[in-house]
Amino acid sequence: MICCLIHIIGLIFGTIGMILTWIVTLMPYWRLVVLAENNGLVIDGGRIDGEWISRWDGLWVTCLKQLRIDLECNSYGDMVSLTSDLKAGRMFMSFAIALSVIAFIFSIIGFIFTQCCRCCNGKASERNCLTLTAGLLYLLSTILVLIPVVWTTANIARRAYDASFTWGAVRIEIGYALMLAYPDIVFLFLGGIILTFLCCCCSLSTCCKTDTCVKQPECKQSEAKQERASCSPRMEYL
Repeated sequence: MICCLIHIIGLIFGTIGMILTWIVTLMPYWRLVVLAENNGLVIDGGRIDGEWISRWDGLWVTCLKQLRIDLECNSYGDMVSLTSDLKAGRMFMSFAIALSVIAFIFSIIGFIFTQCCRCCNGKASERNCLTLTAGLLYLLSTILVLIPVVWTTANIARRAYDASFTWGAVRIEIGYALMLAYPDIVFLFLGGIILTFLCCCCSLSTCCKTDTCVKQPECKQSEAKQERASCSPRMEYL
């Protein structure tokens, strides 16, 4: 029963991490750059007309937001070029989505095989292999999400103090997607650790139980044979 509850907790964490990975990848709010118009004057940190241009950069689209204009999103070929960190983020996050989906499927199948940790006889090894694979895939997805998130965050922190980059731009900030990515990393990591730990612990317990269950009849038969063998010479002597 304890193994079943732990499996459910790991499955929930992994599922939340998979959903957040999808959301973070599709969100266009990885990086915020607040720009000033070319003909605008800035006095004491504020524009005279009170208008700014906010540019949101994501992995797939970039969006512009102005005071009198709604958010307009277009692909990078139409507006600005894609930076190297966001290019790498496309690849890493795509692989992370694929691995998290596979891990989710394996964890679901492994949970069905357990049937709330009842004796599965010959299917125990298959169940443990599926659970272990799901845990390792969640951990690998964690690494794939961590690389572009840390890379993009470091570039934003470095460019925030770079005068050549911030010339003409008021400020550069971390977007909502990066803020959501760190909880995503935590959920994927916890899901992978729990499923891997569950497989290592429950496999030992099930092996011990199955070994004792299998060995007891064999031991009884061997003991009976030994008694018969020890009794047969006496019968022949009598």
